[in-house]
Amino acid sequence: MLDVVTMGEVMVQFNAVSNGPLRHVTYFEKHAAGAEANFAIGITRLGFKAGIITKIRDDEFGRYIINVLRSEGLDVSRIKFEPEAPNGVYFIQRNYPVPGKSSVLYYRKGSAASKLSSNDLDLDYVRNAKLFHLTGITPALSQSCKEASHEALKIASESGLTISFDTNIRLSLWSKDDARLTLLSMLKKANIVLTEPQDGEILFGTKNPREIAEKILHMGPEMVVVKLGEDGAAAYTKKISAMKPAFRVPIVDVIGAGDAFAAGFISSILRGLSLEEALEIGNAAGALVVTVRGDFENAPSLDDVKKFLAANRKEIGDLR
Repeated sequence: MLDVVTMGEVMVQFNAVSNGPLRHVTYFEKHAAGAEANFAIGITRLGFKAGIITKIRDDEFGRYIINVLRSEGLDVSRIKFEPEAPNGVYFIQRNYPVPGKSSVLYYRKGSAASKLSSNDLDLDYVRNAKLFHLTGITPALSQSCKEASHEALKIASESGLTISFDTNIRLSLWSKDDARLTLLSMLKKANIVLTEPQDGEILFGTKNPREIAEKILHMGPEMVVVKLGEDGAAAYTKKISAMKPAFRVPIVDVIGAGDAFAAGFISSILRGLSLEEALEIGNAAGALVVTVRGDFENAPSLDDVKKFLAANRKEIGDLR
């Protein structure tokens, strides 16, 4: 039995080795990535069993994706092949035009994953897991992906699974109005919602973390986490709240940090840890990921997290 099942697109990432505009970049590193896959790999490294539902094309890139996911311990038995559509690819531009930030150029329209539909869902595969994780990216890929997302959430909810949902709004995929209309209905089925101020403004007209959390909690979810980037993260339930600052680390590539945080936070909640502990572990996972190129390469094990936190506490103690 799997602990976690997720559903979404896995792409091939080409990450610029040098900084600056892509027109001047000659060398790229190849990685496999995608928000849901990043999360699944992160939570697997933290000691849980995870599987992913998606579609890929059976070509060299598709085989690369399968090999990466399998090598990370993910269950790939529910990945289907789509012969008529390409695998999505994207390029990472680093430290330009804003130093310390990465930007993304996608080539994913009409991709194999966008052909995912309700017919590709294995009901028992979802029902037999403990947690179902979805992001706002998957329903934005196509109408059939939106329908599959609704159906998967319905199956998970009716089967009593814990549902975690990361809003992850990508305006390159759909409009603000479409995102708001779709995601607000999906959030009602979630137990744990992860979001950020920019998404909160689109969904609720406010960037205030507490106001965002209160509006989401009023819809039915039991827990809301607002990711605050370099300021850390805050978590809320109807009874308690907590906030933890981010760790200061050398930044190479920020893409994937939010997915690593989600894996660290949710794995901690599954272990029964407190909000403060879960936020700290999530922040540690996110901090480690941004220190290298690639979305999940530095996603930590639980032992790695403990070593990171111990070293960080020692440094703080030395400073005092």
